[in-house]
Amino acid sequence: MPEDTTGVLAHRVLESHWPTVVVLGLVSAAIVWTAFGRDDRRLLLAGVATAVVALAIAVIGGLVTTDRERAMAATEAFVARAVDGDIDEMIAWLHPDATLHAGRIESPGHSRESLVRALEQLDGRHRITDNTITLLDAADDGSGAIWVELACLTNTSSSSGIVPSRWIFEWSPAESGRPWEIRSLTAVSVAGRTPDGRNIFR
Repeated sequence: MPEDTTGVLAHRVLESHWPTVVVLGLVSAAIVWTAFGRDDRRLLLAGVATAVVALAIAVIGGLVTTDRERAMAATEAFVARAVDGDIDEMIAWLHPDATLHAGRIESPGHSRESLVRALEQLDGRHRITDNTITLLDAADDGSGAIWVELACLTNTSSSSGIVPSRWIFEWSPAESGRPWEIRSLTAVSVAGRTPDGRNIFR
């Protein structure tokens, strides 16, 4: 995954805001409790101010959706289409110049047609019967693209058991009506092996 340039403030306030809210809420409660015990008005005001900050973070975090969050939500939606076998909808997410990479992002990219052929197998011999997402993380490298790392445990009609896989999606602002499109898809590993070509599900 590329290095994430998102600041700590964005992570703690805009994305993973609930842990921050909970911690501030507990601190506020402790300060207020102490203030009542000491009959200290200034300490009470500090506790109330801390509670107000916690409430503000909860509101802001709930109202603001970052590009990282949008890209992760789009990835989840893409996977849901794969589980449903809705290949046409999956293909509609692809950038006109989307590429398929095997093993590493830096590997030579195969054409959009190769990626489409790989996706079409999900409505054929590799039809998904069950899928669980085990990892979903994103990185904003500052270039305008958002990189999403995905790991799954999947059962398919062609597998004899659970198939682990790991993927990296490169999402970019869309040229079509969608907010985001897949600029590249990297199959990092499938069934414990590193893919070595176009036929990533082999």
